Amino acid sequence: HTQYMLDSTDTSYPNTSIESNRKKIKTFGYGPQNKWKSFKDNWPYAYSQLYCAGHFMEAAVAYYRGTGKDSFLKGAIKFADLICKEFDEEKIKTYADHPQVEIGLMKIYEVTADEKYLKMADLFSRYINFARPPDISKENEKPLVEQTNAFGHAVRTAYLYSGATDVARASGASDIKNALDSLWFSVATKKMYVHGGTGNGTRAEQHGLDYDLPIEATYSESCANIAQGQWNHRLNLLTGNSKYADVVELEAYNSALSSISQDGKSFFYSNKLNIGEENRKNEHSGVRKHYLFCCPSKAPGFISGIGRWAYAKDKMGIYINQYLGSKLHTDLNNKEVQLKVETKYPYGGKIRITVLETKLSTAYAINFRVPAWLKETPITGSQYFFDSHIKPSYSVQINNRKIEPSIVGSDYITLNRKWIKGDIVEINFEMPVRKVFTKSNKIKQNSGRLCLMRGPLIYTLEDIDNEFDISNFVLDTGSDITTYFNSDLYSGVPVLEGKGTVNNTTVKFKAIPYFLWQNRGIGAMSTLIIYDPTRVYTESNTKQTEMNTNG
Repeated sequence: HTQYMLDSTDTSYPNTSIESNRKKIKTFGYGPQNKWKSFKDNWPYAYSQLYCAGHFMEAAVAYYRGTGKDSFLKGAIKFADLICKEFDEEKIKTYADHPQVEIGLMKIYEVTADEKYLKMADLFSRYINFARPPDISKENEKPLVEQTNAFGHAVRTAYLYSGATDVARASGASDIKNALDSLWFSVATKKMYVHGGTGNGTRAEQHGLDYDLPIEATYSESCANIAQGQWNHRLNLLTGNSKYADVVELEAYNSALSSISQDGKSFFYSNKLNIGEENRKNEHSGVRKHYLFCCPSKAPGFISGIGRWAYAKDKMGIYINQYLGSKLHTDLNNKEVQLKVETKYPYGGKIRITVLETKLSTAYAINFRVPAWLKETPITGSQYFFDSHIKPSYSVQINNRKIEPSIVGSDYITLNRKWIKGDIVEINFEMPVRKVFTKSNKIKQNSGRLCLMRGPLIYTLEDIDNEFDISNFVLDTGSDITTYFNSDLYSGVPVLEGKGTVNNTTVKFKAIPYFLWQNRGIGAMSTLIIYDPTRVYTESNTKQTEMNTNG
């Protein structure tokens, strides 16, 4: 809305009067006359004021932490003070907005330690209404602590849950934590697609009914997928359970990363699983485009900020949650520790960790997450499961000596010792190709279909690589699939290769990592692959139409 600030007498800009610009911009009633008037009966006017406020605060804290300069932070604190002045519990209960202010207030609390910001974030987390048509069950109109089933807008819910998790971690609020446990179970085990997407095409971009995950209609907005990552990272910090970091990884390398093109200039709104060539028009229907609004800012922020989700710590040691080429410089019990991680992950499973510096004279633990793709399911408790005949393993060495590490807590390899500068840990996770199936008595749309996964990467078939109708391709569940590194494709990626049939004719297929799809032009794509044509579920396009008209 910077155009509102242009001087109406400035002749260097044609047609820049305030009134003419007001007609061109979709303002939803912004302006002094609508300040703090975002109520449900006034939707969509004046909504997203607190959403913008929360992003403002979060950005200010990030800038302060990154540069040490506090001018931006001072402005954000003034804004937070204004919100604390304007809102109380009763006003929050009637106000309607897009969640995010909870996250922003918690960031301000983290750098100021002022309890009033924590208390205000607590109230918003408990009682905020969504500035959106009511969800299909009106579940999210209840106070957060009374909710057990995730309903409502797929982005807004994840933002609200993220802020509430920050509140629970800072305040110890057990009622909020208990509600979040139920809501995570609802999302992750009943309402999440295999690539980490949420929102099934129900009107107004909302969560649908349990296990109702239509393939063509999937909403899976980029912001929703990334928000699942940020929420699950917070849950990991709250609980220390690796299952949440597993979801972060699934999102990061699949339905969050797919949202941005390889040149970084265009973006999906909806991240599809299977799609043909017809009716490909916009960011909703499988075409990356350059457009304004949320996803083109959320995706680059997620990629550039992925390091914040890589590590965690407690009094006993350090946790490596995401295997990124990186350096960690932190303190443990007020003593300096520095680590370096070197890896070709996610394309390869070898990880080398070097202790660059440690000032601790006592033993402490370095904990390494055992990824979900090495186990029985890519999402703990979900309806997805790996084929049983391939069981990957891993090995661990310290200073070139193989060891048998203990796994304690929630699936972390724990190495507890007195570390010295120059110590090297080498981990090798095997990365065979694994087939992911679905309990079809739960998610009927996936009946007779599977997807391919190697390490944390889900794979997809694009018609540009395959000279047959990929929508009718059938993969034998017992077929061998090989991996080779294609150095000419996207600066080098591992590609899957194998055989299947189309109309009973044997064909050879290629599959690329899912996050790369639709970078070589508009074409058909298939991620959920047929393995039993007699069981394939036929769905309509009704929900796809609903989703596109409610974007």
